[in-house]
Amino acid sequence: MPAPTTRRRALLVAAAATGAGVGLPGCAATATQPPASLLQAPAARLPGTHQLDLRDPASGHTWRIWVQPPAGPAPAAGHPVLYVLDGNAAFALAAQLARNSAGRPSDMGADNAIVVGIGHPGDAVIHPAERQRDYTPPAPGRAATPEAGGADLLLDFIAHELQPRVAQAFATDPGRQTISGHSFGGLLVLHALFTRPTQFTRYAATSPSVWWNNAQLLHTARQFMQLHATAPRPFKAQLQLRVGSLEQAQAAPTAARAAVQAERRMIERTQALADQLGVLQWPELRVDMAVLPGLDHGSAMAPGLIDALALAQQPR
Repeated sequence: MPAPTTRRRALLVAAAATGAGVGLPGCAATATQPPASLLQAPAARLPGTHQLDLRDPASGHTWRIWVQPPAGPAPAAGHPVLYVLDGNAAFALAAQLARNSAGRPSDMGADNAIVVGIGHPGDAVIHPAERQRDYTPPAPGRAATPEAGGADLLLDFIAHELQPRVAQAFATDPGRQTISGHSFGGLLVLHALFTRPTQFTRYAATSPSVWWNNAQLLHTARQFMQLHATAPRPFKAQLQLRVGSLEQAQAAPTAARAAVQAERRMIERTQALADQLGVLQWPELRVDMAVLPGLDHGSAMAPGLIDALALAQQPR
């Protein structure tokens, strides 16, 4: 029998595929009477979502923001919030998963989450240059450049512009603020935890690019552990780490990819980080690490997002 978490992911992915299906207004298509042209039908939109481009007055950058409000009344402490990086690629899936969760019977569902996507203007699924600019930490002792190192600029925008707007629009739970990211996005999630552990309470990093800039994040992690070596600690955080089992050199189909994977050492570095944090046994920091069987770097994103939503919705 498959593990319960594996079954849960499979069911949620299937439900998302079903729930995301869209009808075409005004086109009562049948097998004998097809629509004149599917491409002439109105563009599909995800129900109940909002989108806007926000310019950050501090950095001058513009980020595209998507918001899916929660369904139903707020819990006593407020709704949990899930902030999803790479919103162009990941927001629609996260929003649909949250809608599916909200549609369950009350005795089966979790508290309905607000889903906020953070991406870049434009219709491309991935914006490589902007991702590297926004999701990578600055090199030690250096400022951000137009090409890289802008992680703190984005985190400042979230803290000073985006989170206050969300809190003003909805009843939110300050104790359930989750940020989720994959690859470079996962790198940003870890940078946020180690440099500003009170901005969020839950951090979900899938296949994080720990290798970036000679694995400088591991140095940042050591500084975090040294800074907070003694109690009391000013934060209470949960860290969720996910990585695909095929993100290693021996599983690569080509020599070139094997060389890249051997250099990046995704599983080894992510597991080592989880072990170093776990051995601390800080009551203020809970670490959950899992290797996702049969998945490579790209395919780990979806199940990582499913687990991130579950993390966001967990009770305090």
